[in-house]
Amino acid sequence: MKNDFELDTQPKKKQDFLKRIRIWIGVAIFLTGAMTIAGIDYTVDMLFVKGIGKQEIASFASGEVYYFVILIAFVLLIKILIDEKPFSSTLTKGIQFSGLLFVIASIVIPRLGGYQSSGFEICSYGSFVLIDGMFLLPGLLLIVLGRIIMAGFVMQKELDEIL
Repeated sequence: MKNDFELDTQPKKKQDFLKRIRIWIGVAIFLTGAMTIAGIDYTVDMLFVKGIGKQEIASFASGEVYYFVILIAFVLLIKILIDEKPFSSTLTKGIQFSGLLFVIASIVIPRLGGYQSSGFEICSYGSFVLIDGMFLLPGLLLIVLGRIIMAGFVMQKELDEIL
């Protein structure tokens, strides 16, 4: 009878995923941080200095959705770098929240003053647009991606518990 099993109880060297992408994470943190600062400056300028006209509300709201998602990405990237874990519950919730923000924006922004058609509408008639597809599609993709990452996180957690 041949024994095909190996009973090696030595701890295996953990692959460090983050070492391979540390430069990319650094660049992403720098760029999202710069965009976050620019977004805060833009928001303060528009709200307290220039003001927002009736015909600029939709454009302002679109920019704010974008800046808020960039802010979420900035915080998540810093958390990944600090914790040195590519998967976490916070990451999956942040990605899904960003997706939900886009989905909500796809419904709300077409109803705001000064809305300009993106060219990708769902159920439109004349000037009425039910849903803006340019916000809906990335929202749905982020929600699905967040769910996939959550499944990977759960599997990673189970594997860590077994080992």
